[in-house]
Amino acid sequence: MSPIGRTFVAINLALSAAFLGFASNNLSTAQKYRGQFEDVTAELASSKTSMQAEIDQISEARDAADRMRSDANTEKEQLELKSTALEQELSSATDELNELKADMGNISSSIGDLSSSLDDMKSQVAQANEARAEAINARRDAENARDAAVAAKESADDRSNGLSADLAQAERDLTSTRGDLDDATTTIAMVVEATGFDLSRGVGAPQIDGAVLQYRADQKLVHINRGTNNKVKRGYIFDIYSGDTYKGQARVEVVNPDTCTAVLVATTGSAIAQGDLVSTQI
Repeated sequence: MSPIGRTFVAINLALSAAFLGFASNNLSTAQKYRGQFEDVTAELASSKTSMQAEIDQISEARDAADRMRSDANTEKEQLELKSTALEQELSSATDELNELKADMGNISSSIGDLSSSLDDMKSQVAQANEARAEAINARRDAENARDAAVAAKESADDRSNGLSADLAQAERDLTSTRGDLDDATTTIAMVVEATGFDLSRGVGAPQIDGAVLQYRADQKLVHINRGTNNKVKRGYIFDIYSGDTYKGQARVEVVNPDTCTAVLVATTGSAIAQGDLVSTQI
């Protein structure tokens, strides 16, 4: 072999040894980096998983924050509406307060007036109590008067019943004597014509005053509250009047102890009524 060939062989062997050493070194370095790469890759995968979990948590937190923000915005809007409403209510309340203050002034004035009115009312109540006491006394007197009037009415009713019975008996007696009266009237007329005697005043009638108890217009009968106990006799003439009004004359036909019945013999046209006065001598 030529020295050049041996030189190239030596160079090649040297180069091969150097390349082999370089390759061996690179392989060792590559394996080292591969292990580091795998560790880094595993660490990155772990970090990625951890970061994804964190991202998920952050996303959930963000969604929750969005919801909270939305809720907060809604609540804010509601609070703003409430605030506006409260401001309006406050304004209305302020107006009402001002009105109440004005009313309080009026009420204070009214209280003063009421106090004055109360004093007047107390005075009026005192007067009313006095009037009430007087009214009670007046009522008591009225009740007493009513009781007396009731008793008087009962007595009058009893007396009226007695008088009605007397009047009925008098009417029966009058009916039974009408025939005799007609004959007597004829006889008296003959006597008057012959003697000229005035029978209009009765025969020797004394002064007897009384009142009409009842008047029967259909029979022209006058029932009078005077009788034999008052010296009334049949044939006496009673003049009938009321105040200044003269009403006529009635002749006694039936006489009882306390009453008598007379026949109306003359009238002026004025109506005769219970309570009219009578007298034998006016």
